[in-house]
Amino acid sequence: MSYLPDVFEQAVETHRARVALIEETNQWTFGELSDDANRIAALLKERVRGDTVGVLLLNSQKYITTMLGIWKAGKTAVPLNYLLPPADLGFIIKDSGMSALISSQFFGQALAAIKPLFGDNGLILMADDAGFPSASATQSPSAYRDPALDLYTSGTTGRPKGVVLTHDNLAANVDSCQRADKFDHNDSFLCLLPFFHTYAITGTFLLPLFSGSKMVLIDRFQPLKVLSLIQEHQISVLLAIPSMYRVMAATEGDFDVSSIRFPISGGEPLPEGYGQTEAAPVVTLNVPRARKQGTIGRPLPGIEVAIWNDQNQVLPAGVVGELMVRGRNVMQGYHNLPEETARTITDGWLHTGDLGKLDEDGFVTITGRKKELIISAGENIYPREIEEALAQHPKVKEVAVIGVKDEVRGEVPKAFVIARDGKTIQEKELRIFCRAHLANYKVPKYIEVVADLPRTPTGKILKRMLSATAV
Repeated sequence: MSYLPDVFEQAVETHRARVALIEETNQWTFGELSDDANRIAALLKERVRGDTVGVLLLNSQKYITTMLGIWKAGKTAVPLNYLLPPADLGFIIKDSGMSALISSQFFGQALAAIKPLFGDNGLILMADDAGFPSASATQSPSAYRDPALDLYTSGTTGRPKGVVLTHDNLAANVDSCQRADKFDHNDSFLCLLPFFHTYAITGTFLLPLFSGSKMVLIDRFQPLKVLSLIQEHQISVLLAIPSMYRVMAATEGDFDVSSIRFPISGGEPLPEGYGQTEAAPVVTLNVPRARKQGTIGRPLPGIEVAIWNDQNQVLPAGVVGELMVRGRNVMQGYHNLPEETARTITDGWLHTGDLGKLDEDGFVTITGRKKELIISAGENIYPREIEEALAQHPKVKEVAVIGVKDEVRGEVPKAFVIARDGKTIQEKELRIFCRAHLANYKVPKYIEVVADLPRTPTGKILKRMLSATAV
């Protein structure tokens, strides 16, 4: 059982004088990060009465030391998604019981809108001020089961939910990642995903920091700059989402990216790994030495997966059901939502809401979302199967499939298709293509060519919005 500041200080003890972080032309050693985190912890213990502290910052050295300082002060961090509108930020501030917020002048407009929500007892601290104490602080006593993060989901299915992750949830997930593939001081991680996501916090913040690896920071995704940094710093581990990889692949320029030994992907089709915020987040991974194309890999060491039917019975290999996860990484629960927590966790098993299957070798294949399953005249249709078929058409850039009501069959598939640049697609040719690749009952009854698709601030397609406006 692990407490995050303890794990961090173990890395500091081993690597104190080594460069831990590079941001633009600045760099910090492990020891300097620890000293800065101690100063922030001292400030929080002196000025903040409550247990919950929000963080509204761009990726930066100050973000990392602020998070560490919050934990060293024995408090819970609430990373805020700066892409959300003020109303959503206000909901998170109130729901989490946030007593203080650490931000910067960059977010001045947003801060002006949310400041009244803190009332007379709330406190907004500016990370770019020079008001931090100069003396280091002793670490507050804490427990591995104490909440480290209250991380709010992006709300793809409605109002954001606060996922409460303990110190041990996060430390256990980092440990599983380290055991799946040995990361060490020879590795360099490029941190380009925003730290308000658990994928970024675990994979590009805690994992390299605890492994003694070097982190190279960029405050937002810029393909030319990313490719330049990979070449300049010989990046060996890159975590991104598929849309970022696609943009980088299409970027003109002669860049040497051969140093990358482990490009990791997740969140959209093209997954080489799988995770959820509720699981801190990494569950499975296709590691370089043992991978299987078309799957999301095997569960990490210390994590169990199973496939269940609707009666909570374990299904055999090859049979599709709900993907279940159990391990020390599974969240404590949803903040202020005990009934939702009870529905989501059964005897320690996390209901992911994703449909999938296991093969005889333990590799997992995702087939879709449970809530997206289309039942047409008694037949189960998985939207992802149709999406993968249509994505093979040479004129199709992106596709999303939903179920719509039908008087005869109950539900039928409808496809929304974005054409590749400069291409024109006719519904008839897509239907012919589908008939050649899918069973007849899976061919979409409706196909609509669109210019774009509704998305969350993180780029995921909002199928519930498509459903709300569909036939």
